[in-house]
Amino acid sequence: MGSDELEGLRRADSQREVFLCLVENSEPMSSQEIAGKLGLTVNAVNIALFNLNNKELVERVSRGVYRYKLGPILKELLEQFFGV
Repeated sequence: MGSDELEGLRRADSQREVFLCLVENSEPMSSQEIAGKLGLTVNAVNIALFNLNNKELVERVSRGVYRYKLGPILKELLEQFFGV
């Protein structure tokens, strides 16, 4: 994972929201849980998770359940980076 992947999240709102949701929760979450928490459709979350997984920012734990691959210490840094 490099800065290109993080820079791409700056332009991809749903991916950024899903990624930050997983970071904040710190436990694996299902796409349904993420959708409910963020007010997004399950389909939008699944697409975001697919793209995040391809960028190696999240990993699949089981069918439809993902967790982020970065340490919790990065939460504040990511929020500052994205200006959230």
